[in-house]
Amino acid sequence: MDRQYSEQIGLFLNLGDALGDPVVVVDQNYHIIALNTLAGEIFGADYRLDEKPLFYIRQVFSAGVPFKGELLRKNSKIYWAYYLPFFQEKKVVAAIIWYQSVTKKEESDEEMQARLEAALEKIHELEAVIEHSHDGIWIMNGRGVTLKVNKSWEEFSGIKREEVIGKSVYEIVDKGYYSDSAAIHVLKTKKPSTIIYETSTGQKALVTGVPIFGEDGNIWRIVSNVRDITELDTLRKELEKAQNIASHYQEELRLLQEINSENSLLVAHSECMRKLIDKIKLAARTESTILILGETGVGKEIVARLIHNVSPRRKGPFIKINCGGIPQTLLESELFGFEEGSFTGARRRGKVGMFELANKGTLFLDEIGEMPLELQPKLLHALQDHQIMRIGGTEPIKLDVRIIAATNRDLEKMVAENKFRRDLYYRINIIPLHIPPLKERKGDIIPLAFHFLRQFNRKYGVAKRFSSGFVKFLLEYDWPGNVRELENFIERMVVMTPGDQIDLEHLDAGMQKNIRPKSLKHAVELLEKELISQALKEYGSTYKAASVLGITQPTVVRKARKYGLRVNDLKQ
Repeated sequence: MDRQYSEQIGLFLNLGDALGDPVVVVDQNYHIIALNTLAGEIFGADYRLDEKPLFYIRQVFSAGVPFKGELLRKNSKIYWAYYLPFFQEKKVVAAIIWYQSVTKKEESDEEMQARLEAALEKIHELEAVIEHSHDGIWIMNGRGVTLKVNKSWEEFSGIKREEVIGKSVYEIVDKGYYSDSAAIHVLKTKKPSTIIYETSTGQKALVTGVPIFGEDGNIWRIVSNVRDITELDTLRKELEKAQNIASHYQEELRLLQEINSENSLLVAHSECMRKLIDKIKLAARTESTILILGETGVGKEIVARLIHNVSPRRKGPFIKINCGGIPQTLLESELFGFEEGSFTGARRRGKVGMFELANKGTLFLDEIGEMPLELQPKLLHALQDHQIMRIGGTEPIKLDVRIIAATNRDLEKMVAENKFRRDLYYRINIIPLHIPPLKERKGDIIPLAFHFLRQFNRKYGVAKRFSSGFVKFLLEYDWPGNVRELENFIERMVVMTPGDQIDLEHLDAGMQKNIRPKSLKHAVELLEKELISQALKEYGSTYKAASVLGITQPTVVRKARKYGLRVNDLKQ
């Protein structure tokens, strides 16, 4: 008999147990090849067929039809013996002796045959459902010995059923087919168990083992449902990767929104500023201390706030303290706070310092190069140990603060001159960010200028505009005060310039002197413009100006218009 029919005979035996009927299977040589549990209990393992059963069995093999046989008394019970043919490819390959208790409702041979055929139909139906289930099915007896697996189980595990039928689950795990088994957990706990394990081929499975109990309260069968989650696990990893990418782009978008917001002064059109933005992106994701370097007015605080606003700490506070703007005697108490009565004049209940105010957020130490040497060891201790001690305090206070420091001074030179602690310098210089001066980022000057123009136009309710000559001046000027100087200058021009156009004639003498000629011709034009402008202002007449300058009146008018000087309001 092939595997399929062997499994069907096994199901007949199980069906007999379920119905409370002894079942015996006999092969073509009239040898008993199988007994169900009840038959084994009644007849014993050494059961041999006597003459009457052999008579009917011969009839079954020769005629190929069922027979109702003799009455049998066993263990105070009386059974009718039914002899049934078992076919394989239209040939009787086995005979089944089905013993039915006479205490049950009496049935005719036809009724018995119909009942058995119906049972066989259900067996076939159950077989088809199990075999074609998308999930793997693994059925074991109460000791964990494999009775049946389906096709999906074979395909998933890569193991033929012949290799595991009759083998213990412990043996299968020991051989490395699986890293674990839900059935083992079921046998230990006598409860359903769900686990995830891997096969020897690297496949992942979600397995649920369920115990089925017999009437004696012991585990009779274990059914394991095996679901391949290898693809799901791969999809999960791909989803996590996609989520990480999305999170990365969200941070990028947040940074761009901060940079391009209406109030942002971090204009990044020049190459050097775009490189700085790339560094800011990386620095913002870390918890490392950052040191921002640059001349006065380049926007160090703007960069510090931007880093905080796009960092994981953006929901926490951003606290700024100017280390050079607070008297030395007060700086320590401002940073670390003090306890009540710690010194004369100390307020009642003490005071919380900037470190504590910045907890879970960012503390910006501006002009850190101005910090007194005597205070630097305490700051270093706070940065290294992530805790502070208030003035007059006895208990350290644990804090979670990210430090951003800034200075326009050369700290390396100060360290060499023993004006700044070397260990503190190394501690704050983990991520240095240098903001170039405005004269090195010419590509940002005009965008910044127009940004300030829009800002102050709205603020003062005007609609000023730049002349082309004024825009050229903005590019040529060196801006020693950097962005701060440019901002203040544009505000002054918006407020103090009559009319709607801001032109070169509105520049004060100091600004005019700072315009550096690019050539001899340019120098001549600057001087010519200055002389004509001064003459017109002093004499208020184009004719008088021409007389003083030694040129004709039409020449004065033509050159004044060339340089954007007003002549219409003057006397000719």
